[in-house]
Amino acid sequence: MLTESSKVDIYNPQRWGLPIGAVYSLGNRLIKVWSRFRDCFKTRTNNTGRYALIYIRGALSLENKRNYANIARRVIGLNDDGQNLQQFMSDSPWSAQGVFDQIQAEIIHRDELQGGMLTLDESGDEKAGDKSAGAGRQYLGRMGKVDLGQVGVVLGYYQANMWTMVDAELFLPENWFDEAHRELRIRWHIPADRTFGTKSTIGLGLIKRAKDNGLPFEAVGFDCFYGQNPQFRADVNDEGLIYMADIPSDTMVYLKMPVVGIPETPPGKRGPQFSCPRVLSEGKPVKVKKIVNYSDFILTPIQIRHTERGLLIYECFARRVWTVTDQSRIMEEWLFVRREADGDFSYSLSNAPSDTPLSKLALWRCDRYFAERI
Repeated sequence: MLTESSKVDIYNPQRWGLPIGAVYSLGNRLIKVWSRFRDCFKTRTNNTGRYALIYIRGALSLENKRNYANIARRVIGLNDDGQNLQQFMSDSPWSAQGVFDQIQAEIIHRDELQGGMLTLDESGDEKAGDKSAGAGRQYLGRMGKVDLGQVGVVLGYYQANMWTMVDAELFLPENWFDEAHRELRIRWHIPADRTFGTKSTIGLGLIKRAKDNGLPFEAVGFDCFYGQNPQFRADVNDEGLIYMADIPSDTMVYLKMPVVGIPETPPGKRGPQFSCPRVLSEGKPVKVKKIVNYSDFILTPIQIRHTERGLLIYECFARRVWTVTDQSRIMEEWLFVRREADGDFSYSLSNAPSDTPLSKLALWRCDRYFAERI
């Protein structure tokens, strides 16, 4: 039961950043959203959708200690221990993919949400032990360190000041498929046919699924972890999709199209003849951070959007460059450079057409910001 003081806090527009009228209508709006998703929680024997509403109500109304027992006591009753709620979240065999499919379907049928930005990122959480599904010592990007935790590969969507998660999959480290983890795989309902996949493999699968579902995105953006992988960019390109990929400042690019082929074997060379393709042209690749020192590097101010702090403007530069994958495939791309607020430069590569305006490249680069909010 809510106390008078907690009621005042919940309906406090300063807390939520909303007009008081909007705050009072949130409960009814939540019920309407839940009613569209409740059938996603059907199992062969039951529809457990009511627990979805209980869980989200508790998560929104509790300021801390959002565990199953506290949520159940807050929403169901003071004597409820939360076991049914925990069973719904941990063991009930409803399809999480069904929920994501419903989210994507709602975006598809909203005209104002067409042509958005798809964002691929990952989200890590610390764990106290290594018994949770996929837990292990790994890099947790949100914390900026290697620690014991779980990592999910996450797909987001942004358009018209709306951002939401549209798909996700738990990353399972390779050691989770050994015999020592067999009991834990069974305990946490990891499918028996699941095999190890890198984050890039998982991410590409999420992107393909969104494409096959007809999600109306214009481009897909991802950070340096994925962007520095030339083969991943080539795979996204082969799907017929435009990408905007962040890259490290020491990424090597060619300023003129290189020639790739199998070199002639020198006469009299002992051993097998040359058979592996390599760059044959004389032009050497350069680090992208060196390009800011070239005479043709001229920054152009680009207006992005209005924010709470005023009009957002970035100084940007773009030019055509070439990269070579590990399979010696030549990729022609845009190198996009942006001056950040602290004066440093950030770098991205895009397979957008050669006639793409600088303003469009800048907008795609900035739209990836909403991955952090997602």
